[in-house]
This record gives sequence, structure tokens and C-alpha cells, in this order.
Amino acid sequence: MKEKTLFFDLDHTLWDFERNSAEALEETLIALNLIGRNGITAQNFISRYHVINDKMWDEYRRGVIEKEALRTRRFEDALALFSIRENGLAERFAQTYLDLCPRKKNLFPHTEEVLKKLSEKCTMHLITNGFSEVQTIKMENKGLKPYFHQMITSEEAGAKKPSAEIFDYAVNKTGAEKKNSVMIGDDIENDVMAAINAGFDSAVWFNPTQKKTDFCDSRITEIHELTELLNIF
Repeated sequence: MKEKTLFFDLDHTLWDFERNSAEALEETLIALNLIGRNGITAQNFISRYHVINDKMWDEYRRGVIEKEALRTRRFEDALALFSIRENGLAERFAQTYLDLCPRKKNLFPHTEEVLKKLSEKCTMHLITNGFSEVQTIKMENKGLKPYFHQMITSEEAGAKKPSAEIFDYAVNKTGAEKKNSVMIGDDIENDVMAAINAGFDSAVWFNPTQKKTDFCDSRITEIHELTELLNIF
């Protein structure tokens, strides 16, 4: 049987977005002297910011807002919840945060071990909706870079997950075949079902928090730890 080609999502699947983002947000709040202003703490700002960020990323995937609006407005709206409206502050916040966050090194447990072993048997690539310049910095992480041949971003492909176009672009660029391709990601709709709908042979849902869903498809395997991939491939 021909070896499988594995396509991984990056954020929330390998790169621990929640942890890295929280660290970068707290450091940004400190750098801009915002801790204590109008009752801001790192904890209450981060929790409110992530609600806004998740909503805006969903709008970005659906084409409701553009990259530049997403880049700054999420911070502007989060600061507004604390009645802070200051010209240029959201832009400074975005710049500081985006300088810090992608350089964070926290990966999910066993990421490097699993990637090393899988790379001995499979060809591996990344498919991500993240901004190209930001994701490129993340890929300098020594626990990631050696194991992937190519990274396909939504900006490069001109399409975002869950559209079939980004998966078509990925297999064409990498020379993979859909019948031998597997998508691995944390988002049941945008990674997993999207890849299946685009014609991938199968998909793996990385679900570390054990979210409940009513999907049922024999082509989809659910895992709670990355080490489980070693039993599949």
C-alpha cells in the first residue's frame, strides 16, 4: 500500500495556541502598562479577548471581515470592554502581540516525539488558515520545522478552510493524492469534515478536551492525545 500523506493543522493541534496566546497577551498588557487600568487583570482580559477573537476568526473564515480588520479590531473591541478607547492603542497592542506570540515555543504534549516517528513512515505537510507571516515564524520552532515538507496557508491558496479549494490546492502543490491523504486537526468542521468533503481518504479529529459531537463517519478517527497517532499510522 502506498504510504499515507499526512496534512496537519497547526494551531490548537500541534502548536498550543491557548497557552502561547495567553503568555503573549499578558506580556503585551504589561508592556503597554495596561494591567490595573480600569480594572484590567491578565485573567479577565484574556478570557474576554478569546471570546471576541474566536468570533472574529469565524467571520474571517466566512469572508465577512478581512485580514487587516481582524488584526486590529479584536484588540480594539476587547479594550472597549474596559472602557479604553485611545487612538493608536489597538494597533500598538496588535503589533506587540504579533511580535511575541508566534515566537512562543509551547507545543502539545509529545508533539516532537510523535512527529519524529511519523516522519519516518509518512510524508507530512501543514494546512493552516493563519496569516502567512505569523505561521512562518511559528514554523521556526525546532520541534516542528524538521518534520514538514511544505506549509500551505490560506493566503497562499486564496481560499480558507473549510472550503474544498484549499485542500485541492494543497494536494496539487505537494503532489499528493487524495485517496492516500489524511487530514489531522482539532476543528471537526473546518479541518476534519472539510477534508472528507473535499475528497480526502480519511481524517483524524484531535479532541484533547473531549468535546461532544454527533458526527458519525467511519472515515473519521477521534483521538485525545497525539501519541494515539502512532497506533493509526
